[in-house]
Amino acid sequence: MSNYAGRDREEPTVRLARDEFTERRRELTNHPEAVAASSRIDETDYYGNVTTWVVDSYRVGRDVTAFIQRGGIDGYIRLPLPPSVTSAINRQQSGLVTKARRKTSRRVVADKRARGERVGNPEALKKARKAKRR
Repeated sequence: MSNYAGRDREEPTVRLARDEFTERRRELTNHPEAVAASSRIDETDYYGNVTTWVVDSYRVGRDVTAFIQRGGIDGYIRLPLPPSVTSAINRQQSGLVTKARRKTSRRVVADKRARGERVGNPEALKKARKAKRR
C-alpha cells in the first residue's frame, strides 16, 4: 500500500502573460457582453516578403477596443487601441466621407455649369432665399 494521498503532488503552474495587450484581450474575450470581429490581411511586397496584419475588435456597449498585430520579415508587434483611439479613428473616417462627398458634389456642379446646364431648381432656390431674408 502506498503513502500517496495526493497532497504531495505538485500542481503545474501556468504563467499567464501580463502585458497590456494580453490582459485586456483576455478580459474582453471572457466578457459576456462583448461582441468580436477579426480580420487577417496578408500583404506581399515586390520582393515576395509577406507582412501579416491581424485586426481584432471587441465591442462592449458603445466602446470598441481594437488589437493590431503585425508580423513580417522585420519582426512582430502587438498594439492595443483603447476606445478613445478607435473613437477618434471613426470620427476621422466620418469626416473624410463628408469631405469627399462635398468635393465630388462641387466638381459635378462645376462641370454642369461649364456645359451650360441649369443647376438645381431655380424656383425652389428663389423661394428658399426669400424665406431666409424674412
